[in-house]
Amino acid sequence: MTLRVRALPVLALLGVAGVIAAADGLSTAAASPRHSVRAAAATPVVALKNIQFHPSTVHIKVGQSVTWKWEDADIETAHNVTSIGHTKFKSSTTKQAGTYTVRFNTAGTYKFECTIHPLSMQGKVVVG
Repeated sequence: MTLRVRALPVLALLGVAGVIAAADGLSTAAASPRHSVRAAAATPVVALKNIQFHPSTVHIKVGQSVTWKWEDADIETAHNVTSIGHTKFKSSTTKQAGTYTVRFNTAGTYKFECTIHPLSMQGKVVVG
């Protein structure tokens, strides 16, 4: 019984350390509804919701992917994901639901938009 009592505080500290380590990879800018995510090994997801990209900026490492997920089907609004500028990635089809994933194998900044809502739906993927 003494062993369990002593092990509990250690396990609690390990749990807190895990939460702190998990939160360390996330960075948001509180001043703006558009924020930035620093991705760990998992594929980051950009939601297309309320006619905006959430988050609008994603930071990833070379070789990682980004997935865009449509979440505006409830308001029957279609969107697409289309690259902007000289560096192109294949644009998605216009749709109301589903996902679209792109792998980025070269460092750089990749801008994208929804061509249906270009004033409110722009973002970027920073690879490096």
